[in-house]
Amino acid sequence: MMRIKLSVLASIAAAAMGLIIVAIAYASPSLLAQYAALLSFVLLLLVLGVMYALFEESNITSKEVALIGILAAITAASRIPFAALPNIKPCTFLIIVTGLVFGSLAGAMVGSLTAAVSNMFFGQGPWTPWEMFAWATVGVISGWVGKRYPNAGVRDVILLGIVLGMTYNTIMDFYSWITMFRAELSQLLPTLALGLPFGALHIAGNVIFAAILGKPVLALFRRFQQRFHVSYTAPDPSKLVPEKG
Repeated sequence: MMRIKLSVLASIAAAAMGLIIVAIAYASPSLLAQYAALLSFVLLLLVLGVMYALFEESNITSKEVALIGILAAITAASRIPFAALPNIKPCTFLIIVTGLVFGSLAGAMVGSLTAAVSNMFFGQGPWTPWEMFAWATVGVISGWVGKRYPNAGVRDVILLGIVLGMTYNTIMDFYSWITMFRAELSQLLPTLALGLPFGALHIAGNVIFAAILGKPVLALFRRFQQRFHVSYTAPDPSKLVPEKG
């Protein structure tokens, strides 16, 4: 009997939830506005479930799992000393470098865990899955870029800090729009406009951290990647020594 992967089941559930939201929006916009926060919360949990299922099903080694856990802990802890500064944290910068060096899955895991762990200090709430999803998105896109440009440097990190800083803040602005204004279309642009100053601070922080720490952190992460990555290859039959006797 064929066993269906958990990631496939989670993907089907997420797709079904998305279709349900679209159907409700078409049939009864007022009902969608009433339950927009709850429905989006469930959808995000399912999307995050797909990511964690893919991680569980991957062929990643125990050493790499440990390294991802360490990177997530460091990134989460790096948020705390900058608590007094509005939206200026090194988290996005570190998640970008993680994705560039270790790939999309590692970047997504570090990004989502950063929000979940650091919010034990900052406070958990309905915003946590949104932050997990936003930072996971940063990690996924960074991994995609790193796969195509394996020699990405500080300039690339700065550029990603600008683009993905905007991406993160736009996602969080959607959270504010859905939860505070119940997805009222007339409030979408004002919500995005109100988020611009915080987005500018976030981007400025990303650029500063990348300019100062980009080169040494890239070198350090690449060194870890070389030391911790394990690959398995089939032996060359021509080099096998036949048994005697």
